[in-house]
Amino acid sequence: MRRSAWALAAVSVSIASPAMAQGVTLARGEEVVLEISDDDLADAALGPASATPFEVALGRQVGGVKLPEAPVTQGQPMPHNSALPAAPVPVAGQARFRFLPVPETGGSLLIIHNGYAKALSYQARITSKGKAQPTDVCLVVPGKLGVEYWPYAISAIEVSAFKLVDWKAEDGVPCK
Repeated sequence: MRRSAWALAAVSVSIASPAMAQGVTLARGEEVVLEISDDDLADAALGPASATPFEVALGRQVGGVKLPEAPVTQGQPMPHNSALPAAPVPVAGQARFRFLPVPETGGSLLIIHNGYAKALSYQARITSKGKAQPTDVCLVVPGKLGVEYWPYAISAIEVSAFKLVDWKAEDGVPCK
């Protein structure tokens, strides 16, 4: 994917930080680019995220503003829909988490780019109405995007416990 102007002003944080070892918290409209080494978070850069045309269209689609051509169920790949702009290709050797509001629905969208040759698992805690709680997330297959959608506003999401795992298509896309 592209590196935008925010990268020049991004804050880089090393794994040496105890807070980083526990996870990264994103507010609505933020993204983090991670480098994962030996199932450890090696580096992270946090910055603002502006929704791309793909993400705007995807948010509308999963939010029910524009119905998909096929049903979307948890843990299944998004159906092909020619109305969606082309999806970005994840950058090799990094994971990117983009946490975006969906203005038309009031919902929240998390787009995960997995630029690794292994699947990416992680854990997440969402904060809504001042309460933090764990949430289910799905494995992100190698070299692809993962999408998580909540039909309500979430003020923040903490992602943590990043792990690269072996994966093959017959394993499916487990969610937990």
